[in-house]
Amino acid sequence: MVATRTKFPKESESTMVDFNKMRQTRSQPKPIDPRVIFLRLPKPPGIDDLWNSQAEALKQWFERRNQRDIVIKLNTGGGKTLVGLLIAQSIMNEFQGPVLYLCPTTQLQEQILSKAKEYGVQAAPYVRGADLDEAFLAARSVMVATYAALFNGLTRFGLAGGTRDIVRLQGLILDDAHTAFADLRDAFTITGDSAKLPDLYRELVQLFRPDFGRLGRQGTFDDVVAGRDQAVLEVPYWGWKSKVDEIRERLAPIAPDSFPFEWPLVRDFCHLCHALIGSRNFSITPLYPMVDRFPTFATCPRRIYMSATVADDSSIIRTFDADLQSI
Repeated sequence: MVATRTKFPKESESTMVDFNKMRQTRSQPKPIDPRVIFLRLPKPPGIDDLWNSQAEALKQWFERRNQRDIVIKLNTGGGKTLVGLLIAQSIMNEFQGPVLYLCPTTQLQEQILSKAKEYGVQAAPYVRGADLDEAFLAARSVMVATYAALFNGLTRFGLAGGTRDIVRLQGLILDDAHTAFADLRDAFTITGDSAKLPDLYRELVQLFRPDFGRLGRQGTFDDVVAGRDQAVLEVPYWGWKSKVDEIRERLAPIAPDSFPFEWPLVRDFCHLCHALIGSRNFSITPLYPMVDRFPTFATCPRRIYMSATVADDSSIIRTFDADLQSI
């Protein structure tokens, strides 16, 4: 019987760990093409590829990704939420900065967060009253919030001339952009409701009764205020101009309690507003939303407006002060 001996490899033959190769593997840059990002993400069962419309939208966005304002239109059910999330991830990978994803309602916010989890995209919710998520600020996850979270006079993202630090973004996704038009208008509108603030309503409307008399419309004014006519009347510009300081002084003492989110946006710009009188309210609103009051939005270098129903792009230009040539 011949004894055998286990042969161990010589030092030159042994398996050596190539640490340089490991470092190179770890330092490989993250993909920035959103279509490549999709291929590397975990996917729900039965989902292997993007739809043609999604792939084409992502391709065209990627080619124009350094333009400030881009509109993406996909039909309802066309998967624009996933497109928005992939764009957000692409921006974070390439520019290493925060990305904010805005939507109209908290219900949609939850749906977007669910979709992000389904596809393995890191996403954090905006939580009212809480500090902004650290992973969002460090560009490790996209933050999903409603329009109201950003566009209000007490915004945690910082206000021009305010005391909070300004959150600087690298990208901003505006989902269902067509529904944001009314949201932004409301953010800048102070409303004296005849039911909730009856004394304020009566005082404000009666200030302008003589101005409607000068127009020969005092009877119409009286019918509207009494509720016999459901029309909405615009205060004549000369009447508003002559009384704007008086209005500001009247509102200032009650504004912190009655209009906490709107007053910081309007108080210095009442002269740029106009007033509307209806049977139920007296409203003060700027001609256009003053979005430059929000540096987080105004200075963002990449703003993507997504919608299935925007037929007239000029509404995006008017509401968001978007770049005409880019749109």
